[in-house]
Amino acid sequence: MKVTAIPDGKNHNKINIIVLMLILSITYALFSRSDISLHVQPPSIELILIFSVTYLFGTFFLSPDLDIESSPYNRWGVFKFLWWPYKVIFKHRGLSHHPIFGPLTILFNFALIFVPILVVLGFNRTLFSLDVSVVAATGFVLSIEMHILADVMASNLT
Repeated sequence: MKVTAIPDGKNHNKINIIVLMLILSITYALFSRSDISLHVQPPSIELILIFSVTYLFGTFFLSPDLDIESSPYNRWGVFKFLWWPYKVIFKHRGLSHHPIFGPLTILFNFALIFVPILVVLGFNRTLFSLDVSVVAATGFVLSIEMHILADVMASNLT
């Protein structure tokens, strides 16, 4: 008999937080050791903070489980209606849980919601450098990928 125990929301959060702590610890260890020469500049505290915040935001608010009545969906509070089209369009564990299309669809929907708001508020895209944009996108995408990976690994267990 095959038993599949897909992680629930709390376990997804724990997994993502552990992964973030590992990433930060390994980054610190690699750049603080004098016996390892990486030939690259260590990331600035600003970039580490941007990565961490976007990773945590992705963990708690941009989960692939936005396509169901879930904790991430409900965390949007009065603004969860913004995710209603996403919830209607995507079948749970379908495209939203695909390793490539899942993050792309979530970030696309997120951009559809917030880019117009930023434009109305007068934010200029040139305020964000390329490295800040890449680090922020990496934080969002990696948090989503960890969710998908946990589901895939759990569903392959027998």
